[in-house]
Amino acid sequence: MGTDTKEFLSKLKEIKNECKVFVPSIKKQVTAKSITLKQQKDIISTAVNGVRGALQFTQVINDIILENLDGDVFYAVDKVPIILALRVNSLGNWVKVEDGKSISLETVITNIKDIPKFKYKEEVSVDDIVVNLRIPTLKEENVVINKCIQELDRLTEESDLSEAVGLIYMAEIIKLIESVGVQEDVVDFNKLKVIDRVKIVETLPLQLYEKITSFYRQVSKYDISLLTVDDITVSMDASFFDAAIDA
Repeated sequence: MGTDTKEFLSKLKEIKNECKVFVPSIKKQVTAKSITLKQQKDIISTAVNGVRGALQFTQVINDIILENLDGDVFYAVDKVPIILALRVNSLGNWVKVEDGKSISLETVITNIKDIPKFKYKEEVSVDDIVVNLRIPTLKEENVVINKCIQELDRLTEESDLSEAVGLIYMAEIIKLIESVGVQEDVVDFNKLKVIDRVKIVETLPLQLYEKITSFYRQVSKYDISLLTVDDITVSMDASFFDAAIDA
């Protein structure tokens, strides 16, 4: 008997393939849908998009979290813990590493709840320049990424490669900044074009850059601690979502 495709897809979507994942920012578990084959395809496809793919990878990961989890406010500190849990639920504990070996993520999942006390906002300054920093939500991060991708789409010549790499580098900085003030003048970064944000950041003194990166180091240290198993740091890239393998 023939089956209407739309009706069949509707039935598929009604099947709940769910798991529980721990979210550090709220210190509790939430319900999450498993990663779908389409989502896996979207992740892996970013690997062939060169420089642009680096931004697309982060964008796709953020979109998956926002689509698959109950709730709509998740922070950058939540990204790696959530994705690790979703990856284990969908593809199993074992993951390939660079030397061709495989390691288990079982211990990592156990350690996710051992979280540091994050500072979500901080004000840093040098002389008369004041920068207000924030750990961005995934939605805020995606706004910056989307605008950066739009800027990259304008760069089509090979000579623009260095500018593209620089834009990706700057995206990691500007996503942390809420505002920059000089004496009584304050600019809200959320209201600026990405290219204007980049121009402002490039003009900041190097001492401020060090303070900005130090602020975010609390997140990157936590991420690395979770991704390191038996002195091997797993790369969080498209290959991380390859098909499950046997131990």
